[in-house]
Amino acid sequence: MATSDADDTEELDAVPAEDAEPGDDVSDDAGDEPGDEEPHGQRRRRRRRVLLIAAASVASLLIVTLVAGGLYVRNLQNTFDDNRNILDFTLDGDSEGRTEDGTVNMLLLGSDSRGEGLDTADNKGEDGERSDTMMFVHIPADRSGVYVMSIVRDLWVDIPGEGEGRINTALDLGGYPLVVDTVEELLDTHIDHIGIIDFTGFEDLTTALGGVYVENSVSFSAGQHNPTFYPEGTIRLQGNDALRYVRERKSFVQGDFMRVQNQQRVVKAIIDRFLSADTLTNPQRVNDAVEGIVPYLTLDEGLDASTVGGYALEMRNLRSSDIHMFTIPTGDQMVTGGGAYVLEEDRSATEVLRRSLRTENLDGFLTYMDARNEALDEDSWMRFDEENG
Repeated sequence: MATSDADDTEELDAVPAEDAEPGDDVSDDAGDEPGDEEPHGQRRRRRRRVLLIAAASVASLLIVTLVAGGLYVRNLQNTFDDNRNILDFTLDGDSEGRTEDGTVNMLLLGSDSRGEGLDTADNKGEDGERSDTMMFVHIPADRSGVYVMSIVRDLWVDIPGEGEGRINTALDLGGYPLVVDTVEELLDTHIDHIGIIDFTGFEDLTTALGGVYVENSVSFSAGQHNPTFYPEGTIRLQGNDALRYVRERKSFVQGDFMRVQNQQRVVKAIIDRFLSADTLTNPQRVNDAVEGIVPYLTLDEGLDASTVGGYALEMRNLRSSDIHMFTIPTGDQMVTGGGAYVLEEDRSATEVLRRSLRTENLDGFLTYMDARNEALDEDSWMRFDEENG
């Protein structure tokens, strides 16, 4: 083990002259003829040449290492840029003044190109395109953490230019630009990037990572054919089992809320696995993971490998504990004029959320929500006790 303490540095002991065997040369000028003493200046030049050769060797090794590392990084960048899909619209800057310089907000939408028929528009008798999974990602200017907020699809909101509706109908009404506008108005913020993730990519990504581990809170089964059973407790997800896990909602009383939580668990598990030492020190695993997920990503043009790499470098000191995942607060359930069950906005909590985004204080918002939920739980139990004597 190397050490920086001078007292612990091991030195090679010279053989004392009196202990030398016959024929051993203990002089500084071994190999010289008797009387041919090398001049002091020549010895110094020889030592300098040795040092230069050693320095050149070390430099060559460093150059080879850096070139190899650079080629590896360049290969990852090329894989990312060559395989990603690019959205055909540009995010406008009309709302940029709502956030501090350096803040990064992203909108991630989930699609499912190979669903098993449970949530497709055809089977539900609906027309148009929906985005059943929506996540808002906030990265503060100081890069102190990452905040991932799920937005439930049944939230009843104002859709700019269209009136009120489920937030997931904005995609059908006006495409991705209207989805961005709707979320920006809901949160009074600016969105810098947008990405669409096909959840089919979870199958290849979790396989490339060798599986991920989640703490499953409720046992359930998923899948129409040969269903998969997910027991309560720590479970390992990989391939099609991971894909079914993030899709399922009909097995739960809480429906979409539980599906959102399960998706958050898997995203967190993927991040944990990707940031683990056995992944980061395994170039092949990193490359397989990038190749596994990138073809299932559709991103705005500005979110290229160089930009993603820049963000990663700025957040290189973050750990999985610095990634905070939560769900947007919602109000009561209500029935629309058309008979649909939707969720009202929690206007007071949403206003606190907006202020917290403007002031870069989502930690404060999460603390506020925890305290409020604890108070609500306490009030609920008090009412239960009163009503049940």
